[in-house]
Amino acid sequence: MRLLLLAFLLAACARPPQVALAPPFRPELEGGEVRVAVAGMLSPLEAEPYRVLARGMGEVLGVRVEVFGRRTYAGVLEALRQGEADVGFLCTLAAGMGVEEGFLEVILASQPKTPYRSLIVVREESPYRHLSELYGRPFAFTDPLSNTGHAWPRLAARGLGEGFFAQAFFTYGHDRALWAVKEGLAEGAAVDAVVHEALGLPGLRVLWRGPVDPAPPVVVRKDLAPGAKARLREALLAFAATQEGLEALRVLHLEGFAPADGEAYRQVYLRAKGVLP
Repeated sequence: MRLLLLAFLLAACARPPQVALAPPFRPELEGGEVRVAVAGMLSPLEAEPYRVLARGMGEVLGVRVEVFGRRTYAGVLEALRQGEADVGFLCTLAAGMGVEEGFLEVILASQPKTPYRSLIVVREESPYRHLSELYGRPFAFTDPLSNTGHAWPRLAARGLGEGFFAQAFFTYGHDRALWAVKEGLAEGAAVDAVVHEALGLPGLRVLWRGPVDPAPPVVVRKDLAPGAKARLREALLAFAATQEGLEALRVLHLEGFAPADGEAYRQVYLRAKGVLP
């Protein structure tokens, strides 16, 4: 089992597949097309509910929605920056970077059933009781631009030694990071508390909890017309209230979405900026 999981994780860390993209466009949302990028917060199978929400938004609007993924948060940011995507389901820190750099706007914040915060988890039977005891141990991060899966653990470990994360690696998915610990490939992992709760993997124990932060948002390109942004927001809210939308939210451990702006996300990025690669 460990060999199979190791192969899975190595494949996840390999060069991501190339996705052919059409030239950039500016949808009018009237019989046109909307392109939605889904960040790699979860492996493709676990991320399917985000695709359900995106396609449902298109059904409400009466337009075709093309959903595609990128392995990294930086890849999703670049797709939005270049106009290759119009909407993104993105993580908190990466969204804040896009807001700070002036090309993204937050239109909705997710409403998780569990407070959104960083967790560091270990195996239930492991001897570790304090974060300092993980010094130099194999450690699983999720993504370089992850707030919960990378930035907060680095902030928490400041002052505990320069080589604290000497054996750390990236899994590019919170679920993969949890499995890395469960199967003994890492002694600890940094993950999103919402994903941890939603997956409910047995045999793991929370060693450290970070402060509560703004939950991952839905973002759009800032240069979209104001009317288009409003229609996208209202369409997603409408679909999220349907039976199919509620089921997708349930799987993601979300209660729904609420209007939000980007300032709180920008502050998350500014706080984390000093520990990012």
